[in-house]
This record gives sequence, C-alpha cells and structure tokens, in this order.
Amino acid sequence: MSANLGLATGELQQMQVAGGGESLWKEAFKRLRRDYIAMTGGITIILLILLALLAPLLSPHDPNKQYPNGTSAYGMPLPIGASGKVLTVELAEAPTKNSVIPRNIRFLSGDERYEFMSRDDIKVPAGQKQVTALVNPLSPEMSLAANNLTVTPEGDGLLLRIQSATLTNGESFPLGTDSSGRDVLSRLIFGSRVSLQVGVVAIFLSVVIGCILGLISGYFGGWVDMTIMRLTDIMMAFPDLLLVMAIVAVRGPSLGVIFIAISVVSWTQFARIVRSQVLTLREMEFIEASRALGTSDTSIMFKHILPNVAAPVIVVATMGIAGAIMTEAALSFLGFGVKAPTASWGSMINDGLGYFRDQPLIPLIPGLAIAITVFAFNLFGDGLRDALDPRLK
Repeated sequence: MSANLGLATGELQQMQVAGGGESLWKEAFKRLRRDYIAMTGGITIILLILLALLAPLLSPHDPNKQYPNGTSAYGMPLPIGASGKVLTVELAEAPTKNSVIPRNIRFLSGDERYEFMSRDDIKVPAGQKQVTALVNPLSPEMSLAANNLTVTPEGDGLLLRIQSATLTNGESFPLGTDSSGRDVLSRLIFGSRVSLQVGVVAIFLSVVIGCILGLISGYFGGWVDMTIMRLTDIMMAFPDLLLVMAIVAVRGPSLGVIFIAISVVSWTQFARIVRSQVLTLREMEFIEASRALGTSDTSIMFKHILPNVAAPVIVVATMGIAGAIMTEAALSFLGFGVKAPTASWGSMINDGLGYFRDQPLIPLIPGLAIAITVFAFNLFGDGLRDALDPRLK
C-alpha cells in the first residue's frame, strides 16, 4: 500500500527516471535542447511573440494611417523601398490673394523620366512665395526617384509663375504600401498580434473544454461517455472552416467571436486524446489507492489524472496553434476576420491580390509571414512530441 500511496502523491511527471535521478519533464527538456530543429522553431516563436508585444515600438508608422502620398497618382501601391514624395514650390512672386496650383498640373524631372502630380489643389496663401505639398508619382516605380530631384512644372492653365520646384523624400516605406496608402511593414508587424492572439487564446479555450469533457467521459464511462463521444462525433462531422464562418457570420466579426468559433471546432481532438488516456489511467494502482483513501472524484480527475495526460495535450495544443493561425488567416482572406482597418495577415493577402501581376510581393509578404509562423509551431511541436516520448530516449 505504501508504494501505491507514493504513486498517488508523486504523479507521473514527478517520477524519477531510472538511472538519471531526474524528473520526466527535466529529461524531456534536455532532449528538446539537443534538437536544434525544434529549438529553431522555438526561438522563432519567441521572436514572433516579442514582435507582437513590442509592435508599437518597432512599427515605423501607424498601421492604419492612409498617407496621401502613399500611392501613385492613379491609386497604385508603392513598391519596396519607396518613399512618400514632398514637393517644394518656389514662386517667382508672392500672390496678392489666396491662390491654388491645380491638381492636374504635372511636374516633370529635367530629363522627363519622372512625373509627379498632386492629389489635391496646392493652396498658396496670399503673400507667400514658397509652398510645400505632398505629391504622387505617375507610376509606382517613379517613387524610387532619388532624393532632391529637381522637377520642372508643366501644364495648361497654370496662372502662377513658378521659379523652381524641388522634390524630396518624406516618409519611408521599407516594404512599400497597400492600395490605401498604408505602410505594409507596420501592418505586417501589427498583424502578428492578431494571429498570435487567435492561436493562443482559441487553443487555450479548446484545451480547457476538451480536457474537462475528456476527463468526465473517460472517468465515469457508461452513458456519460457515450453522450459526450457522440457529441464529439457530431462536431467532427462538420467542416471546421465552414462552421467557423457560420458562427462568425451570425455573431459578427470580432476577435472575441473568432476565439469562440475556433475553440468550438477544436476542442474535439483534445477531448478524444484525454479520454483515451483516462481509460488507461483510471485502472492504475495509484488511482485505486486514492479511491480507497476517500478522495473525491473531482480531486482524482484534476489532481491525479490530469497532470499525467498533460504531455500529449501540450504537444497537440502547440500544433493546434498553427492550425488556428491558418484558420484566422483564411477567415480574414474571405472577409470574415477582424474588422477593417485592423491589420491581419489574411486581409493583407486579399488586399494585394488585385496587384499580384504587377507587384507580386504585396500579397506574398504576409503569406510568407503566415508560412514562417505555422512552420515554426509545427517544428517546435514535432520536437516537443519526440522529447516527451520516453521510448525515444
């Protein structure tokens, strides 16, 4: 009986590994550290978490701000390395009353390789000879023009005589802009927040629901087990993405609704895993010892059984985060994700599809971010599974 009592109070995760004198978790951590591929995934995950937490500090611009000079004159997004252009106009003489330089006036470079236009009329206050305005390149590639490019005004209907016009760089857009003139890099950084939040919170809710139902089902058996497992089978019969879309469509797109929707379709895998483990553990000696001591069923399930099924649950949860991120990206791509203008990788891909032929990097950059994030969680999950398997010692 004393051996059984030791098992009842010690738990599987506190058992000493034969010959090593260390717990199962410490031994697993040592094996995980020796798996360089898994550690690469883990380091990538840590960097992504830091990126999301420090987004306001790392982001060069407001992710939702639409820059007037953040697109071409015809609304095309700017390419990688572009800068918003600022035009400084020096008049030959100051106007006696408030005047304007019409928006349809084109400003040409000396060799006429670059052309720029203002989206709005350039207002010139009375008595002022110099005015500054934001201008847009005629084509996106012209935004890469060198700094301090001197332009020559040209056009009909220009009533004010311009002495000189100089073009300089304004805001820098390292990854270009989208069709609304928003900085892609800033939206990419803030988009990591949405993806990681959905992955972590939705899977946490799934783990809680699945573990509770799996424990109850496996421990009590009988009609309780049959009822919960048939409910699980019914939930698994629905296509996950379609069910999530239906829930979001009914309740409206928001982060909270997406959390709940993904957890509704994801808890089944955790319930089945926990149930299968509980069916074995409930017949073991340390559980019988706990019953003999008068321990309540609730205490047995959550203090003695649950810690012993934690390892497979952690592994599945790690890989489940990758699946939740993919689901959120699919929802945002289809228009069922978070509300605009909140940055989301899926919606960024959707916004850039119309420009894929001319500027393929616009949708490919957020797609690459999704791929790296999912790949990192899968690598870490695979390594965690191997580390927690004592047969692979």
